[in-house]
Amino acid sequence: MKITDIRADLIKSGRFIVRVITDEGITGIAEHGGRIPGIFRAYVEEGIKPLLVGKDPRQIDRHWEALSFGTDAVTTKFPAPVVGSIDIALWDILGKAANMPCHALMGGAARHDIPLYWSIGNGWKKTPEQMLADIKAGWDQGFRYFKIRMDWRGYRQDANPDKDFAMFKLVREFLPKGIYLGFDANNGYSVSTAIRHGLKMQELGVDHFEEPLPLYDLPGLRQVADALAVPVTTGEQESHRWRFADLIALGNPDILQPDILNAGGISEMQKIYALAVTYNKPVMPHSPTAGINSMASLHLYSTIANATRPHEYSTEFSGDPHAVQDLFNEPVLPDNKGFAHISDKPGWGLTLNETALKKALA
Repeated sequence: MKITDIRADLIKSGRFIVRVITDEGITGIAEHGGRIPGIFRAYVEEGIKPLLVGKDPRQIDRHWEALSFGTDAVTTKFPAPVVGSIDIALWDILGKAANMPCHALMGGAARHDIPLYWSIGNGWKKTPEQMLADIKAGWDQGFRYFKIRMDWRGYRQDANPDKDFAMFKLVREFLPKGIYLGFDANNGYSVSTAIRHGLKMQELGVDHFEEPLPLYDLPGLRQVADALAVPVTTGEQESHRWRFADLIALGNPDILQPDILNAGGISEMQKIYALAVTYNKPVMPHSPTAGINSMASLHLYSTIANATRPHEYSTEFSGDPHAVQDLFNEPVLPDNKGFAHISDKPGWGLTLNETALKKALA
């Protein structure tokens, strides 16, 4: 089997559908964010295709190394999210070629039904009442796990923590006791503010406190994690196992949250999960979009023994959920109880609806 072409088609939602095509009629699929479309197209056309066309797609680790570290012939080192999108498509080919679901090739699914948490952001520009309305929308759709995101980022440090807390308090008081609620500061606090507000949320009942500090402040992260009983979580912006090793050693968060693209794809996520198990760190991945990458993330998550927490889900990044569903011949959306179901079909268990894809092209 040889790779004959790699295609990256931008769709109206702003994402790329990535296809790795082979001479045996098997095509692997993945997605990539399209914030600056020309850059990703250039990576594919001028860098990745010359490296991979003509190669056996099943040699996944060799291709990951070539894309991540360069070769003697091509010294370019591609960013982890770019490598990740190709890696995900190659895994899909591997599963289809073996006529097995990818989770079986990863060691076997421990569970096929995975709860999702309803993730809602832009808290910085909402009133508490507006955030509550968004949570109620998720509740009405059947979700019973939730997270609110402030989306402050590190450059708005300590901008309005009192409003953030008022928002959390209002949502917490609405949700019945025992219903999961996480809080994501999106890198927005200093150490002292994170500890002060973490303790207040802890008293009300917060299930995880995500990215309290800018991602570079690992000593500060350790201070926050040590000061709070609530699980402190982070990792969505990190790439590669080596950075996660530093994150554990220096920041010591309670839960790791790698993102399937940012980390470098399925191949690298497997190594990060192995690292997490080695250091007794639960995992709870960041992969909120509905579609191919979310399904890939769920396949891997289903195989991890300590993956007992809900997986992230949001409608804010994929576009209209019904338009997303139309792209596939199989279900990709959660059921009416907020669960995702893992297929036993080959690869990621997904095939593209070519008619719908043509209509969705940007």
